[in-house]
Amino acid sequence: MLRVGSVPYLVARPLTEGLDQDPRVSLVLAEPSRLARGLADGSLDVALASSVLAAAAPRLPLWKDGPVIASHGPIRSVLLFTRPELRSPREIRTWTADPASRTGRALTGLLLRDLWEAGATVIDPPPGADPFDAADALGADAVQLIGDAALQACADSPAWRPHDLGEAWRELTGLPFVFAGWIGRAGFDFTAAAPTLEAAAERGASRLEALIAEQGPRHVLGPAFVRRYLSADLIWRLPRATLDASLAEFASRLDC
Repeated sequence: MLRVGSVPYLVARPLTEGLDQDPRVSLVLAEPSRLARGLADGSLDVALASSVLAAAAPRLPLWKDGPVIASHGPIRSVLLFTRPELRSPREIRTWTADPASRTGRALTGLLLRDLWEAGATVIDPPPGADPFDAADALGADAVQLIGDAALQACADSPAWRPHDLGEAWRELTGLPFVFAGWIGRAGFDFTAAAPTLEAAAERGASRLEALIAEQGPRHVLGPAFVRRYLSADLIWRLPRATLDASLAEFASRLDC
């Protein structure tokens, strides 16, 4: 039985299509921080997980020949929200991190340092707290969110200004950013798993229009957003050289 993990967000659906129906697969849906723990303790064989895991822990292999979740510009669902009175992220002094996030948290920190040149300190909000209520209580200037929570916040908290971290990364480096990919536990060999994961991506690609039609009318940001998000903003494959360059740039800035 292949023990597979993935995030419970719309962004992952095109790469995990049908895995929940595969009798050879045990599929677990969990936030990125939990997937990281599952790969670290060996309770998961492979997960569609945060790219920072491969950058920070080389013993966890990333399947570089497989599909990824990336963008060359706006990603729409990895955001840093600033208070209405702030003119720029350069004015941020404190920010709260999404407890579910790994790559988004790391990317926010390096962008605040390298792009916006802000001497900002991260604060962890209380568990289960509304992120914007927590920011108010803590006096934080900004809120970092990922996934469906970030998309929901665009609708629910319009006074807070969203800054797209995929777009900011391109401004800083000129490169696409790899937010997630298939990452294995230590010592995992992708040879046997590759056909199963490739088949899921192929099913997702063939059902993309159906997924857009299904999710669009019920999504808080509407059908046009869902179509642009899934069919234009997101990149599911990158040339190996581009992938390597992006991951290497990310890893080098993490070490700064």
